[in-house]
Amino acid sequence: MANNEQRIEISFRSDLKYTELIVLVLGFIRKLLNITDEVFFKIEISLREAANNAIVHGNGRDPNKFVHADFVWDKSFLRIHVRDENSRQVNLQEVEDKINNCHLLSFNGRGIMIIRSYMDRFEFRCRPGGSEVVMEKKLP
Repeated sequence: MANNEQRIEISFRSDLKYTELIVLVLGFIRKLLNITDEVFFKIEISLREAANNAIVHGNGRDPNKFVHADFVWDKSFLRIHVRDENSRQVNLQEVEDKINNCHLLSFNGRGIMIIRSYMDRFEFRCRPGGSEVVMEKKLP
C-alpha cells in the first residue's frame, strides 16, 4: 500500500441486510473524497451488485459464511475488493456468454455487466476459499 493510500476492511455474515452497512462505509469515504453524486451513484450500484452477488451466488446465503469488503483509496481512485467464501470454481466465461447472448433477464450476469459499465476497472478472481471482485473508479 502506497503512503497516501487509506484502507477500510469490513466483514459480515451472508445476509442481504448487511449490504446497507457497506453502503454506509462507502458514504463515509464519499465525504472524505468529496465524490460527486453522479460518480457516487455508479460506485454505489456497483458495490451493491458485488456484495449481493457474494451473498446470494457466492455464499448461497449461508449465515456461517462471510463476505469481506476492502476499500482502498487516495485522492485519485477508489478500489473495492469484495470476496465471498465460495468453495466452488465460478466460470466467468459462462456468465459473460449469457451477457453477450443478451440473456439480460437471466438470474446471473446482470451485476457483472453493470459493474463493468460503471467502473473503470473490473477483475474477477477465483481463489482458494472464495471468489473476489475487484473494481476501481478513477476520481476527478
